[in-house]
Amino acid sequence: MNGSDTAVVCAVVLSRAAAAIAVAVDGRSVRAAPSRVSTFSSTTFERAMRAKDTSWFHKKLRCERQSFLLVYQAVYAAWGDKPGANAKRSVLKRGADHALPRSGWHDGPGGHGNGDVEISAIEDGFFSISGVPGVVCHIDVTLVEIPRPKDYEDWYCRKNFPAMNVQAVVDHLGAVRSISIRAGSTNDQSLWNGSGIRRRILDCVPPGKHLLGDAGYKIWAHLLTPFPGSEAVADARKRGFNKAHSRARIVAECAFGRLKNRFRVLLGKLEQKSPARICKVILGCIVLHNLLLQVNDRRVIHGNDPTPEANLSVFADDVADVENPISHSQEKAKRDDLADVFAGLF
Repeated sequence: MNGSDTAVVCAVVLSRAAAAIAVAVDGRSVRAAPSRVSTFSSTTFERAMRAKDTSWFHKKLRCERQSFLLVYQAVYAAWGDKPGANAKRSVLKRGADHALPRSGWHDGPGGHGNGDVEISAIEDGFFSISGVPGVVCHIDVTLVEIPRPKDYEDWYCRKNFPAMNVQAVVDHLGAVRSISIRAGSTNDQSLWNGSGIRRRILDCVPPGKHLLGDAGYKIWAHLLTPFPGSEAVADARKRGFNKAHSRARIVAECAFGRLKNRFRVLLGKLEQKSPARICKVILGCIVLHNLLLQVNDRRVIHGNDPTPEANLSVFADDVADVENPISHSQEKAKRDDLADVFAGLF
């Protein structure tokens, strides 16, 4: 693999899986990033590729060398001819156009729901983890710190620093199926209301199934949340359901922890020049996270998410929140029925 091949493949790796997820982003500007960029020489990389010892990949890329090669081979084979240096359409755009029709859930137009077999596997996976039936993914939110923008007011999160609020829909293996990114002041419910998966929920979640969400979301059809803490204190049924619900949520928390501790640029302040570039970095990290899961990378990544979003019941009354009140009552009835299953188990 020569230097030009490596450069093209690195770009294609990001674009190839970008089709699995699309980003909604605010358009306001942030400060310019520092000019210093941390990198390593091509000769160091070539030596690491030839060496018997794989410690360089473990330390620098936090993955197995074989996993890196599998990602390279799969993307290179799927891409075909390399784009010319003066091509009008970017590598990212070409990759998205190539892979978008084959993608699963995402926040862009033209998405397709997962197949019945895949949904069944996800449902079985969550049931083995939590005991809650009918779960086809968990939705959760994390924060990524950014430089203070010029028009900073809406960017400050509840933890009092400027941030991007990242909502991810995560399956039982920790793969991200959908993502939406907004300014840090956006609460969980508003993130959900403005996301592509929310607008296409009937296409993504089969009848009788549901996503799980924390207390920051309203309970609606296809979105099952825990009982309010004030109700669960005095009711063993509701406490049991909430404990089972929290076991499923750990999957999303662990996914965020692995993502940020493998791609450690997300652990600190993400220095980029604009919201669009910030979102590209976040998206690229998630894309590579998913690809490494697909090739069954065995490298164990330790660490928690240092900036989870607070789970406050703050609901937004906006034009996107238009579900029929009947669906709210129906989902509450479903939650009550499930609580009966967990009565006395905890």
